[in-house]
Amino acid sequence: MSLPSAMRAAIFHAPEDVRIESRAIPEPGPGDVLIRVDAALTCGTDAKAYRRGHPVLLGPAPAPFGHEYAGTVIAAGAGAGFRTGQRVTGANSAPCGSCDACRRDQEPLC
Repeated sequence: MSLPSAMRAAIFHAPEDVRIESRAIPEPGPGDVLIRVDAALTCGTDAKAYRRGHPVLLGPAPAPFGHEYAGTVIAAGAGAGFRTGQRVTGANSAPCGSCDACRRDQEPLC
């Protein structure tokens, strides 16, 4: 399957300045997947980042904006463990693995 050459992306430039821009589509490297986003949402963290930025979630501007999505794998690098056409969603948190919530198998509450 031939990949398109460009995509639309929400790009954070500064607090209260997020723009929809055309960007080149990256080639997935080893262990990477390229996902066509079919649905995207915002959460409280996005609202805070929109208002004041977020050094960890966004990094230096300009930066891609948003982390709540579901979509379809359109390309996968070697060893990615996913296949083209597979429907996926991002794990939008990084549980510590050792707090009370993690020990109760409730990682989203970490």
